[in-house]
Amino acid sequence: MNTFRPHWSQTSARLMNACPRAWALTYGQPNHHSIRGRRAGGRPPKNMDEVMVRAMRSAWVKKTSDLYERKMWTKAYTTKVVTRLVNDALAEHDIGVPMLLRRQKIELAVQQVRLLNDVRALRPLIEGEPRRWAFFDRKEPTQVGGMGLYAAPDLAVFHQNRWTLVRLQFRTPARNPLGQQLEHLLAVHWAMNQPGFPDDINAFRLNVVAWRGTRWREHHLDVSSQSLNQALALAHHDVQEMTWLSRWANADPTLMSLPLASHSSHCDGCQHRKGCPAETGWATAKRLQENALAKPSQREPTKSANTA
Repeated sequence: MNTFRPHWSQTSARLMNACPRAWALTYGQPNHHSIRGRRAGGRPPKNMDEVMVRAMRSAWVKKTSDLYERKMWTKAYTTKVVTRLVNDALAEHDIGVPMLLRRQKIELAVQQVRLLNDVRALRPLIEGEPRRWAFFDRKEPTQVGGMGLYAAPDLAVFHQNRWTLVRLQFRTPARNPLGQQLEHLLAVHWAMNQPGFPDDINAFRLNVVAWRGTRWREHHLDVSSQSLNQALALAHHDVQEMTWLSRWANADPTLMSLPLASHSSHCDGCQHRKGCPAETGWATAKRLQENALAKPSQREPTKSANTA
């Protein structure tokens, strides 16, 4: 029985595009429990960089909560929080990192979190200017068009009769900038379906604050009916693909017919690598699978628009 519940999140969509087999093992089979339960624990970090990104985001959420109560963080306290988050994650997931490298990574992460104080979109909050604002956890979904949408902004600031939604990117992928923009625009759909926000697109601005190299860079995204429709169409397309992939995974519990990762780099640190056809070599496994699937088989599921 297929237990996949239609939902969209950046993590789920990117995993599906990177490796359908890994996505099916994470989200698409009946032995996995509720979406909320999976997201509460989250997918284990693959490497040190993922540990650092999660630690910085968690530290920022804690800092924002304290800002809301007008509590300021010193550099020493920021270092303490980030260090604890990193050390706890490394211990929990049994990731070994030399102590010198760990200290260097923590120092860089602390600097990155502290540099958010200088971001123009956030400075009024840091300086305690009297404005209405709210902060959110990206793990909280809303229902949009029959799917659970995990696309909350990090902050929403009310100024000059409009809400500015702010999305933070602690790491900026080098690929698919248009796709990233559409993902960010889903934050407007998320907000319009939340109590306390207007359902008028003209009531919103959207700012993205992204880390690039050694500094934070801010840019504004156009919020229009056309761009929002494109963003929602992207999410619905992804969910349609997920639904089909989930049915495929349940039709073939061995998962041997599911496509492997699109690139060998996605195998690095994968929690599902053990027992995967690509465990001992992605290129060979990919070639063998393509040769096997080239032979007709009545047992293979057929993709159809009616399966969505």
